[in-house]
Amino acid sequence: MPQKVLMAVPNYYTSVFQVGSHHYARAFEELGFKILFISNPISPFHKIFANNLQLKNREAIHKAGGKKTGNILFYVPQALFTPYNKPILSSSFVINNWQRFTFPNLLNYIKQKGFNEVEILWFDSPLFGFLLDKVKYKTSILRIADYSKGFSAVSQNQFDKEIEMANRVDKIVYSAKNLKDKYSEIEDKSKMVYVPNGIDLAFFEKADKIFPAEFESIPEPRVIYIGAIHEWFDVDLVYHSAQNLPAYSFVIIGPEQKDLSKLRSLTNIYLLGQKPYNRVPQFLSHSQVGIIPFDVTNHPDLINSINPIKIYEYLACNLTVVSMKWEEIEDLNELICLADNHDAFIDGVKNYSAFKSDPEKCLRFVKENQWIEKLKHLLFF
Repeated sequence: MPQKVLMAVPNYYTSVFQVGSHHYARAFEELGFKILFISNPISPFHKIFANNLQLKNREAIHKAGGKKTGNILFYVPQALFTPYNKPILSSSFVINNWQRFTFPNLLNYIKQKGFNEVEILWFDSPLFGFLLDKVKYKTSILRIADYSKGFSAVSQNQFDKEIEMANRVDKIVYSAKNLKDKYSEIEDKSKMVYVPNGIDLAFFEKADKIFPAEFESIPEPRVIYIGAIHEWFDVDLVYHSAQNLPAYSFVIIGPEQKDLSKLRSLTNIYLLGQKPYNRVPQFLSHSQVGIIPFDVTNHPDLINSINPIKIYEYLACNLTVVSMKWEEIEDLNELICLADNHDAFIDGVKNYSAFKSDPEKCLRFVKENQWIEKLKHLLFF
């Protein structure tokens, strides 16, 4: 009988943001596990604070009672209220009790699906700490992928809940080197294991890389960014880069969670919105430069603790990678162009051919950083 993993994570399974927890779920499946993938809950308040396409997708998963692909069952709970960094919703009462007001009851759902006893209880989200007392498990793992205090959406009570969970689980996996020191509140540092992010290389090798129709009117060289467009995305940097390089096409793909009106004033910036993850290899394979324009100056706590998955994906598609420089990625300077300031970033994009890394080195790097191998190492397979 297959072993079972219950994963409690922030992002729903079919999100356009395919982050570490999604890739680990598929790696678990590849190793023969059955997975219940539960993501952060929705509530009527989401209609006020986050009424968007992502909410509609999450509602559809909930109304369907969960959906299944292979041996991965994914589900989005719904509650009367859910934790959010707003008055009342950020209170300890909401963070500690939201699950009591789920409909249908979340714990009953878990039991009905046969995941009330599992080999591994995996957390990426601090909202599910109550599962430590409600589910029988052999090993509990908390994955820390970012410094949560760096996000404006994370309240102090939610951070405290993360620390409480960290001090209870059996093992902690962290993806950026400085997170071990940043989380000074964690009492037993010996259970912390550094496992940086990675790539599903087989997915990129097998993916359909047909020329995307959206690129028919976008000339080369194409400078692409795919990912979150949030507070740490440096709009001014992208604007000045495109303004100084009018012969270069800047392609931005991802849900707009920040005002991008400034970028719309330039004709060589193309805002394509969100695209399904299975199309990412198409867009990357027909671009020349992959950029990471993060605002390190104004968001140092957050960005210095990021190990970006997009670096691995850009390199897998043989792009020149140009990024602002920060602590976690400094040792990748032989593979990517790291810029100390805006002028250096623009110069890196302009002279992308000169900064292109040896394809064999890039391939070796991505092969050494596949999710499946990281999980095997973590589980001591």
